[in-house]
Amino acid sequence: MKAIILLMIPLTVFGHGNIKHSEKKESHQTPVKVDDSFVAIYKNINAEYKIKVEAIFKGKCFDCHSGQTVYPWYYKIPGVNLLIDSDIKEARSHLDMSDGFPFKGHGTPLQDLGELEKTVKSNSMPPLYYKLFHDKSSLTEIEKETILNWVRKSKVRLEEGQ
Repeated sequence: MKAIILLMIPLTVFGHGNIKHSEKKESHQTPVKVDDSFVAIYKNINAEYKIKVEAIFKGKCFDCHSGQTVYPWYYKIPGVNLLIDSDIKEARSHLDMSDGFPFKGHGTPLQDLGELEKTVKSNSMPPLYYKLFHDKSSLTEIEKETILNWVRKSKVRLEEGQ
C-alpha cells in the first residue's frame, strides 16, 4: 500500500504533466459572443464534435476533464482519493468537456481549441503518472489526426465568424 501511495505523490507535483499555468484567465460558462450567427457556428462545431471527437475524449479525457469520472480501484485508498479529487478539480478548471462544445474552463472557445491542438501535437496529456496506471490512455495516431482535423476546421469557422 505504501508503494501505491508513493507512486501517487506525483499527482501533487506533476498534476498536468509539469505544465506551468502562470496566468489566470476568466472562466466562461457561456459563449463570449451571443449573436445568432455565432451561436449557429457553435452549434455546427458541436454537432461535428459529437460525431467525430466526443467518443475519443470520452475514452481518453473524460475521467479528469468532465463530470463523468470513472474512478479506478485505488481511489478507495485513503489519501489517494484526495489527490485524485484535487487533480480532477484542477483539470476541470482548465477544460471541462462535460457539456460539449464550447467547453467550460478558463479560456475562450478559440483559445481552448488552440490549447487542444498544442496538447495533442506535444503529447503532453495525459500526464505520465496517469499513463503508468492507464496503459491505453494515450491517443493513437488516427485519434490525434481526427482531433486535429476537427480543431483546425473549428478554428477556421470561429475566426471567420469574428
